[in-house]
Amino acid sequence: MELKVRDVDTGAVKVLNDEARKQNVSRNELLKRHIEDLAQFNGIKRAEKELDSTLSRVGDALEMTYNRLDQLEKQSMKMYLLLATVLDIDPGETDDYLENMFNINGKEMN
Repeated sequence: MELKVRDVDTGAVKVLNDEARKQNVSRNELLKRHIEDLAQFNGIKRAEKELDSTLSRVGDALEMTYNRLDQLEKQSMKMYLLLATVLDIDPGETDDYLENMFNINGKEMN
C-alpha cells in the first residue's frame, strides 16, 4: 500500500534523511519500519490492556471464591460443633477418630 505525507517540516525531513543515512536505508524504508513498529506497538498495548482486564476479573473471582470457601469452612465448623453437642460427644475425641478412620494425616489406611 502506498502512503503520501504532505506539509512535513523541512527540519523533520532532514532528521529523517540523517537517520536513514545512519542506518544505511532509504527514507521510505525508515518510515515504513517506524509505521509498522507503531502499528505493532499499538496492537501490543491493546493486548496488554485486555490481559490486565482479564487478570483483574480472574483475581476478583478468586477472591470471591476464597471468601465463599472461608464462609463454608466456618459454617461447617459450626455444624460440626452443634452435632457434637447434640450427640453429647467430645469434639477432640471425634477429631482423633476421624483422622485415624479417614487417614487425614496421610498415613495408610488399615
